[in-house]
Amino acid sequence: MLLKKYVKNRRKLKILFLLMVIALIVITVVILNISPNVSSTERVLDERFIARIYGGGGGVVGSQDGRLEQPPLKSPRQNGVIVPEKYDEHKVKARIAQERVQQLRQEQQRNAVDAGEERTKLDAVTTGVHIFYSAPVAWYKTKKPQLVAPQLQLRGAAKELLNDVSDAVLSSASSSPTSGITSPTTTTTTVKPVRILNTAFYPALGLYKPTTSLLQKHFDNIHNCGIGVLILSCSGKAGEVELYRQLLELAPSYNLSITFEISVAGNQSVEFLQQQLEAVRRYATAESFYRVYSLARKRLVPVIYVSNAYKLSETPAGRALCQTHPETLRRIFDAYFIGHIRLKNHVDIMRRLCFEGFYNKLPSNGATFASTWKNWSYLKSFALTYKMLFVPTVGPGFAERNKFPRHGDIQRHRSNGRYYGVAWRTAILNHVGFINIASYNNWPDGSQIEEVIPKAGFLDYNPGAKTKYIDLTTHWVGNFLKTRHEAAAVAVLGQPSCYEFLNNTIC
Repeated sequence: MLLKKYVKNRRKLKILFLLMVIALIVITVVILNISPNVSSTERVLDERFIARIYGGGGGVVGSQDGRLEQPPLKSPRQNGVIVPEKYDEHKVKARIAQERVQQLRQEQQRNAVDAGEERTKLDAVTTGVHIFYSAPVAWYKTKKPQLVAPQLQLRGAAKELLNDVSDAVLSSASSSPTSGITSPTTTTTTVKPVRILNTAFYPALGLYKPTTSLLQKHFDNIHNCGIGVLILSCSGKAGEVELYRQLLELAPSYNLSITFEISVAGNQSVEFLQQQLEAVRRYATAESFYRVYSLARKRLVPVIYVSNAYKLSETPAGRALCQTHPETLRRIFDAYFIGHIRLKNHVDIMRRLCFEGFYNKLPSNGATFASTWKNWSYLKSFALTYKMLFVPTVGPGFAERNKFPRHGDIQRHRSNGRYYGVAWRTAILNHVGFINIASYNNWPDGSQIEEVIPKAGFLDYNPGAKTKYIDLTTHWVGNFLKTRHEAAAVAVLGQPSCYEFLNNTIC
């Protein structure tokens, strides 16, 4: 009845509505003021979480319900102004760098696992592919420091006068020891030579020494690539005899053969070359000593590489390898000698010195005539004309700048394996009988295919895995075998070619 009474008056109704709105506003303000005292499980900003993330060190405090809570964050203030948190750029960069290094390590481990799972192995082993092997590796080179004695720089008459005075003083001192004048003494200081790590890459196995387990790992890698022959450098030193005998005993377990490379020079006599052959002959009775069947001699003949053979052209020992020589060295050790060449006229020198073949040895395209890929077709044609054997040497690259300074910079970049591939493809297309690989572990020359690890100050195989060039070698040896089988299948019967035999046969 009261509401109906007031409804009839429109002015009074407006006043009543306004009072109700004011009452609702007052009630809302009262409720909002008392809400912080009420424990709520839902908060827009969880102060305990923020304090834990930013590592608030104020300790924990107890809440009314007995739970331990972090104290709320309090921004520092100076004169009533909020001071922002300090930003340490160095710490942030260090944290980002650590995260990046960790990420790279995980990627490398993942790539190594993937490469190990996808790595291919050749079931067949060919003796048509030879690889240079260093045992032991010369990790360091010795550099003698240059000492410059302090000298007085004089010219003309002053220098001559000083020399005359010093000579007179020395002569008088030597003639009259009691005159009180003593001759000047020179003091010399002995400076130790500096050892420098002589490699552009860093091996994954460290700076190793040849042990049984290490040799087994190397031989297993070489066997899996399909390579059948190792070339060792024979110098006749006493320390290498036992090591090489161990290599010869271990090789048959991995279906490998071993041959040797001897080194000669232009000023060496027949007696020196004789000593070199006698040093190799001591290993000739081993089962794994590499031999081929010669059609001309109708017997098995060992294969020996001769480094720097072109230097024998003007020496008495030059024609000592010929059968017609009165003191022929073939009586000591008869073998199929393959000589090292560099220039175009060296092939004719090899023919006159009675070598059965020649090889270029240096895996640096363009450094010499023999190591240039486009010249291999000429060398192959010359070898066929005179019934000789041309053995090209391929390599993944070359990282020794000062080995042949007369030819300038002969360093060759690997170009992510493309350099290695062009060398292999050129050798295969020339249908050669043998191919040399330089090398498995010649680290001082930077021509190795062995595994490396990324290390500060050294080159590596990135973006590939550490076994990148072992895998590439397996691939190209397989292509070489395939090409030889195809060539042998289409060979004309009755006209055998010394470059197409698959049974270790040569002319």
